[in-house]
Amino acid sequence: IVLAVIWEWGLFNPTGTVRPGYSGFWGIIPYDSRYTSNGNFNVVLQNNIDATITLTQINISTGNNLISTNYNLNITPGNITTTLSIGNLDKLSSGSNYEVFLTIAYNDSRVNISPLLSSGRIWGVVE
Repeated sequence: IVLAVIWEWGLFNPTGTVRPGYSGFWGIIPYDSRYTSNGNFNVVLQNNIDATITLTQINISTGNNLISTNYNLNITPGNITTTLSIGNLDKLSSGSNYEVFLTIAYNDSRVNISPLLSSGRIWGVVE
């Protein structure tokens, strides 16, 4: 059982292949993501808040690069948005591993604080 848990966590991985994933985030979460070798990052977000929100900005950091992109995009509850593309990130070799830190700024009309933030790490294999 212990070996199965270690395998599932990815601690024992003889192939070195990283399974895509994310950690952190609250409310607005990454549903899917893709990092291409030419430095483009695509992310699909899902609204898990019980209200329509307005996405205002995404900041993405690769460690060497910080890119900010402004939006004015309404996302209804439970809705999965179209793919948002962010370019000019580090060019990485196809098949290598990547990790980015993403901060999502949004407004929720029910709350008098703006912007609200959802942030976390996303990782995977470069395509």
